[in-house]
Amino acid sequence: MKKSVEIKKLTLEEYQQKYSNPENIIAAKTFLFILGAAMGVIIAISLFFVVLKLFEIHLIAGYVGIVLSVFVFIFLYIIPVVKLKNTKSFLTNIDNSNARQAQKYNKMLREEISDKMIDVTTKTEGTGWYSDDHIGRLAIARHTNNDIETKSILTDIYKTDVKNAANKMIRSSAVKVGLITAASQSGVIDTLFVSIYELNLIKDIVYLYGYRPTDTQMVKIYKNVLTNALLAYGLSSATSGLGKSVGSGIVNALEKASHSGNIMFSTIGTVAGIAIESGIQFILNATLTALIGYQTKKYLVKEYNLQEILDNIELLDTDEEEAMMTESIKEELKKKITKKVKNEKATAATV
Repeated sequence: MKKSVEIKKLTLEEYQQKYSNPENIIAAKTFLFILGAAMGVIIAISLFFVVLKLFEIHLIAGYVGIVLSVFVFIFLYIIPVVKLKNTKSFLTNIDNSNARQAQKYNKMLREEISDKMIDVTTKTEGTGWYSDDHIGRLAIARHTNNDIETKSILTDIYKTDVKNAANKMIRSSAVKVGLITAASQSGVIDTLFVSIYELNLIKDIVYLYGYRPTDTQMVKIYKNVLTNALLAYGLSSATSGLGKSVGSGIVNALEKASHSGNIMFSTIGTVAGIAIESGIQFILNATLTALIGYQTKKYLVKEYNLQEILDNIELLDTDEEEAMMTESIKEELKKKITKKVKNEKATAATV
C-alpha cells in the first residue's frame, strides 16, 4: 500500500526568493512600444519598396499595390499588435503587498480563459484546438463554480490540446516563411514576410493560450522578431553572392571536364546556384521563425506554472484575519488616545 506524500507548500518568502525578480514595469512598457513601432516602420518601408516595384511594372499595378499595402499594414500589423497589447497576462512577479491580489486576479483570469475556450469550441467549427471531452468537463466545472476542478482541467488542456495545437501552428508558419523567402529572391519581400508571419504567429499562439507573456518577456520576443527581419534581408544578399559563386564554380568545373564551353553548363550552374541560395534561405528563415514560436510558448508555459505555484503558496493571514487585525489595531489606538486625553485632563485639573 502506497503512502500518500504531502507536498510542502512554499511560503511567500520562499516564492519571492525563487521566482520574483526586480522589474521596471515602466521601462518594459516603453521598450515594448519602441520595438513595436520599429517593427511597424520596417513593415511600412518594405511595403513602400514593394509598391515602387509594382509601379515599375505598371501604373495600375502600383495603385492596386497601395490599396493592398494599406490593408496589409492594418490587418497584419496594427490589429495583431493591438490584440497582443490588450491581452491580459498572469501576475507572477509579486511582493508582500500584492500577493493576495495576484491570486485573486489569476483566478479571475483562469475563469475568463476557461469561458473563452468553451465559447470558441461551441460557437466556432473546425478549430479543433480543444478536445470535446476536456471542454465538456470544463463547462461542468465552470457551471458549478468548482475552481479546483476548473484549474485541474485547464492544466490538462494546456499540457495536451494546447501544446499540440501550438506546435502545429509553429511548424506551419515556419514552413510557409521558409517557402516564401526561398522563392522570393528579394531581400525586401523576405523582410516583409518574416516580420508579418512571426508577429501573427505570436498573436495566434497567445490567442490559443488565452493570455500573453509579461511585458518584459514580450520585449525579448519583439527584439528577436526585429533581429530575424533584418537577418532575412542580410541573408538574401549574402546567399545571392554565394549562389552566383557556386554556380560559376560548377560551370567552370564542367567546362574544364569537357574541354568546351556549352550553354547548358551555364544553365546548370545558374539553377544550382539558385537552388543552394533558396535552400539556405528556407532552412535559416524557417528555423528562426520556429524559434520565435517556441520562445513564445516557453514563456507562456512558464507563466502558467508560476501562477499555479503562486496559487498554492501559504499566506499567513486570510482576508478575515487581516480585517480583524486592522480593527484590533484601530481599537488599540482609540484606547491609547482616550487614555492620553483623560490623563491630560486630569493633569490640567490638578494644576
